[in-house]
Amino acid sequence: MSQDNKEEPKEVPVNGNVPLTGEIPLDFRLTPCCEVPKAKRPRPVPEGAWEMSTEGILGPDSQHAYVQRWYSMVQQEKSGAVKFQVVRNDSKRESLILLLGLKNVFVRQLPNMPKPYVTRLVFDRKHESTILTKCTSSGEYVVMGGCCYRPFIEERFAEIAFLAISDSEQVRGYGTRLMSYTKERTKELGLTHILTCADNNAVPYFKKQGFSKTITLEKERWQGYIKDYDGVTLMECVLNPKVDYLNIPSMLKAQKMCLIEKLKEISNIHIVYPGLDPEARKRIRLEDIPGLKEGLEQSERSLGKTIPLESLAAPRDPASLQALHKELQHILTQVKQHQSAWPFLEPVDPEQTGALDYYDVIKNPIDLRTIQERLDRGDYYVTKEIFAADLKRMIENCEAYNGEKHFITELAHNLERFFNQKL
Repeated sequence: MSQDNKEEPKEVPVNGNVPLTGEIPLDFRLTPCCEVPKAKRPRPVPEGAWEMSTEGILGPDSQHAYVQRWYSMVQQEKSGAVKFQVVRNDSKRESLILLLGLKNVFVRQLPNMPKPYVTRLVFDRKHESTILTKCTSSGEYVVMGGCCYRPFIEERFAEIAFLAISDSEQVRGYGTRLMSYTKERTKELGLTHILTCADNNAVPYFKKQGFSKTITLEKERWQGYIKDYDGVTLMECVLNPKVDYLNIPSMLKAQKMCLIEKLKEISNIHIVYPGLDPEARKRIRLEDIPGLKEGLEQSERSLGKTIPLESLAAPRDPASLQALHKELQHILTQVKQHQSAWPFLEPVDPEQTGALDYYDVIKNPIDLRTIQERLDRGDYYVTKEIFAADLKRMIENCEAYNGEKHFITELAHNLERFFNQKL
């Protein structure tokens, strides 16, 4: 491809299942970049258990921050709010206006770079730039940032000269998206590496974008083409022709799904056993816990030795357990007598308190009377940590329902400070 040919702005290649909407849906799920093969010999699901799908194991993709940022960028591109395009100095008015705007961004954001030097490289016909423009309220597109680089076609690498985003548009994912477009462009040119000289402030950014201080490109390919500057670090990014840098989340989704399918052959990751009855008022034997015995048998086969079931549980000496309950009862009595304990002595009565939606909001209620009942059972609080967890959940429930500023929440925090001292 001739370096003098003008490149038309590229269409935005985005993931096909991204609708043009506002915020990312809570249950948004990506389409993997390729078809994921199913597990060949997954472990069988025992009777009484059920199999969870790979999507169910991974959960919605919207929970990941990197997917949220990527989704936001795709939304803006599809709506026309932002554009990324490759521009060269082809003497056309539109190109020159865009390059002038990019030069002004570089001069503002890179004050240590001499203005004539920036201007010369940006308008140099051997360089090209990936430019980010944003649509204003008037419908006009304004340059907000870009990456200026020089492709060395015969040597099959590119050198980034400048990369910057306007102050007002930073920390929004534009820098990552800009680098992704630059990588895709250099792949189109048949290049295999990108080099840059980064100052100390830029090194962390380039590391996040896949650059390394280790240079693997043969020295004879780049020596003499890249200038050596004082106080900078030469960094390299090796381009993978199979990677779509604009749709990294879709590739990661496919990789995670492949991993889950492989794990199904060597583990029980996909097998879900019925849970324990939280209302049961009796001790549960270890062998009665669904899935525990099966998992133990698999561990024995892997290790080649027998593991006694009793060894999985901490020994419960009756005398030690009695001493623990005596200590916990002493603490609980003091907590119930505290001046801030009165709202928590009994379970919340929605009619009496007016909190009609309390049990709709609070799914795991707890109070001091319930804690006393569990302590009286003798087999519930087998460690101090379980006892402390119930007290802490009581405080968290209060704050979740009433808010941080409510006077009941203030009482809860007073009580929390008291029992923390006792524990």
